[in-house]
Amino acid sequence: MIKFIILALYLIQTVFSISRPVGTPTVKLIIDTDGVYDDLRGLTIALTRPNVEVIAITTVHGGVTANQSAANVARLLRALGKESVPVFVGANDSLDPKGPIVVWEDLFGSDGIGGVPDVYPKTLPSDYTVSQKMDAVDALIQLTKSNNDIVLVGLGPLTNIAIALRKDPTLAKRIQKVVIMGGNYLGVGNSAFNSTAEFNFLMDPEAAHIVLSSLHTTIVPWDTCFLKAPEYNEDVDFEESLHQKTDLSYFLSNITARGRQYNKMIGQIYAFVDDVAVAVAVDSKIALRCVKLCASVELEKEATTRGQVTVDWLSTKYDSAERTFKTITDKNDANWLMQTFVTEYDAGKINQMLLEAVKPSERKNNVQLDNDFSFITL
Repeated sequence: MIKFIILALYLIQTVFSISRPVGTPTVKLIIDTDGVYDDLRGLTIALTRPNVEVIAITTVHGGVTANQSAANVARLLRALGKESVPVFVGANDSLDPKGPIVVWEDLFGSDGIGGVPDVYPKTLPSDYTVSQKMDAVDALIQLTKSNNDIVLVGLGPLTNIAIALRKDPTLAKRIQKVVIMGGNYLGVGNSAFNSTAEFNFLMDPEAAHIVLSSLHTTIVPWDTCFLKAPEYNEDVDFEESLHQKTDLSYFLSNITARGRQYNKMIGQIYAFVDDVAVAVAVDSKIALRCVKLCASVELEKEATTRGQVTVDWLSTKYDSAERTFKTITDKNDANWLMQTFVTEYDAGKINQMLLEAVKPSERKNNVQLDNDFSFITL
């Protein structure tokens, strides 16, 4: 069965290589996601770039269950005509089990993508059954054995990646690069009023700890997404790609409508988040500035800081040319590995990527929800 899946992926890769621009280096991605609406907008970048091959998409618990995440991804793949991309379902709970997920419906809707199952393309029963029989952990292990130049992108809790590293520690040596959306190097949280952690890391702190202890990664932290949004919003319309007269634009607009309405209600900007991580994985030049820091993750059970990224600032020196502190070693005395945190990104280029993603399709079936439609009862 495993050999059949690998052969099928090789044939898909060959087909895509025919239409790729000559001389353009190919970026091979495996994307691990919890499949909520912001993840899906980010996924459209990877799935529509001519120099990118999405080898597989693996799903994990987070905003919704891994199974619901897979169904959401399957719906997006139908919207894009990319049903050939294999989807593998992964962990439905954290390493330290939390039990059933309580979906944040005001933000995500009941299904993680706005609770609009009847907008084009409509949710189908088949969305819940098209995933591969192999689980996400084994898929990560096997596909990195058959492809030695994989860029792994983590858009949700890191449970699948952590379990894969535990099961096969050599996985760390086979991955070309790891890009994560998650964590917070300045302590800016987005999860609960009594927590300073970022949502993805808080959903499985132990998994985040294992990944940061095993790999040098590139992290798009919540701090950057939150703190830079007002500045970038002066020059970039974060919602421009949602207002193009195409089926894909309308689909993304409809599934994000609830979340955008919620953000507006609480006075926040609907900005780029997972989009940044995917864009950086596709093109490293999207990251305009980075800081390298030795980091770990707080695991204390009852702590307000549980799940927060811990940074060893004493292992840094000030770089006057770059006007920032950065680590002077690959790991500190406590074996905290050096991680690369993206602190500034090219919002204009990401916006262009999204516009290019949504514009090729024509409006045939979809309609956009009325701006006055209310999801939330105030």
